[in-house]
Amino acid sequence: MNMARGVLGLAMSIGVMASCPAGAEILLRADRVELTVPNGGMTRSEPPRSVSRFKHRSLDLTIEIEVNGPKYYEYWKRACAPEKLDWEAAALYQIGTLARTDQYFYSRISRDSRYGISTPKGSWLQHCLIFRSDELAAKMTIDLPKSAQANGTTASEIERLLASVRLAAASIEERGESDPRLVLEVPDDVVPTGLPTYAFQLKHDRLPLSIGVTLSDPKAFETAKLLNQVSARGWKVGNLARTDEYFYYFVGPDRYPDDLALGFRAEGITVEIDVGVERSSLDTGDITVEQIERILSSARVIPASELVKGRQNPSPWAR
Repeated sequence: MNMARGVLGLAMSIGVMASCPAGAEILLRADRVELTVPNGGMTRSEPPRSVSRFKHRSLDLTIEIEVNGPKYYEYWKRACAPEKLDWEAAALYQIGTLARTDQYFYSRISRDSRYGISTPKGSWLQHCLIFRSDELAAKMTIDLPKSAQANGTTASEIERLLASVRLAAASIEERGESDPRLVLEVPDDVVPTGLPTYAFQLKHDRLPLSIGVTLSDPKAFETAKLLNQVSARGWKVGNLARTDEYFYYFVGPDRYPDDLALGFRAEGITVEIDVGVERSSLDTGDITVEQIERILSSARVIPASELVKGRQNPSPWAR
């Protein structure tokens, strides 16, 4: 199964279209999402992050691959083999080698259960591979019971997959079951668990304002909606000038929340938008909660039919 080519032609442009006069608002486009933001421009702070997940049809085996900026290589490496461990914990981490020629790090981690605390008697095994190119880094983890690892066919398939996965210089706009920046061939018995998640991080060029736009599988909406129940941060429920099905939560004083989150369902995806702002900028009036709520109220997903038109007649303001 070759997943290097996507099957959905989704426009990937982080751009600004000058639709408002100076001092007012501008229209921001992040992938398929449009929203109005205060004038001044916004810049993408790092490459789009993605997470692709797969599972085996019959075995209790899962695969997760995350793609992000190159700076994450060392961070992930420490997660797959912590630098400071006592002798007992160190026995849980086995550094390995693969038939690869790029920059990579590979370890096998023993655990007492799939999500439990590691012990020397671990019955669960996690393969952790970190690799990078000049522009990107990737982390691939394969989790399975040690009993499944004992199967010779399964072990050889895992080793072949770990050795072959690569990063490619590709755009995510033609994406499908996995990130097209990944060159990935998985066994026929391994299937995606849903559409990949893509996250875009942007910072305002004038204000201390950051916006995160996350696109995920449409089935993720109900789980995302539980944020105010499962998070320890004390999210409060708010209301916006929207008529679709959505959730809106915020953290902080009602008058000056500094972290605000919107989620809604759209054509084939779940959209989550997080807005962070410095409390001092709210105190001084550089930006107001009302302005931020207008940003969230304006968010919409561009229909696929409009995306096709946009590719035929691209906006001269996109950057």
